[in-house]
Amino acid sequence: MNITTRFTEEMVSLAKSYCDNPDEAAAPEGGGSFAEYAMISLHGLRIFLDETYKMTIDRLEVMRPILEIIGLEPDDLPHPSTLNK
Repeated sequence: MNITTRFTEEMVSLAKSYCDNPDEAAAPEGGGSFAEYAMISLHGLRIFLDETYKMTIDRLEVMRPILEIIGLEPDDLPHPSTLNK
């Protein structure tokens, strides 16, 4: 297991323990919103990777194991501007 995978597992676990509804789907059906834990995890990954939001999203598009941990598919990833809000 690599360090990014381990970090993501810990980040998702901590984020879920913080959120009111940890069982919410990361990208609920119908789109337009993301579970709180997924957004926290994406922000944490951006900081961990020390990249811009755009670079983080671009990198995650090809990091299926990391997306699986968060509960997202490549098509579910938010636009980088969503992470800036």
